[in-house]
Amino acid sequence: MPPAPESGPQVGLVVVTHGSSGACLLTAAAGLVGPLPASTSVSVELTDRFDDIVRQVERACHEVDSGAGLLILADIHGASPFRACLAMFDGTRSVEIVCGVNLPMLIKLATVSRRGMGPGEIAEIIKEVGKRSIRLGSELTGKIALPREEHH
Repeated sequence: MPPAPESGPQVGLVVVTHGSSGACLLTAAAGLVGPLPASTSVSVELTDRFDDIVRQVERACHEVDSGAGLLILADIHGASPFRACLAMFDGTRSVEIVCGVNLPMLIKLATVSRRGMGPGEIAEIIKEVGKRSIRLGSELTGKIALPREEHH
């Protein structure tokens, strides 16, 4: 009999960003909904060598991987942190990467069981949450900002 979804291994979470914004996002999420288990962040500096970034991401993945796969959230598609994450698609485990990490995604991860679902299924859920969370104030209020008149 397979283990109940509440008791099996869970998908590990790694947030990879420029600077310490990933760590800050995890801290903010923890303050709002409690700590996200099996999660960590990788802070990439502009001066880091690409090979070093790959090693940092590998270390972080190893730290949170319990055998259920990995979900990696990167800040910018195409940037060095994202490209380093692509190295995790090495065929040794189930991995999915989502670009454009934001706080609503991490909050949603607090309510989604990372046990019993694969990284791809979880990625689809939080991708939609992340997209829906991007809103314009005028959409929400019905008010628009008028351009300021320039006085010379």
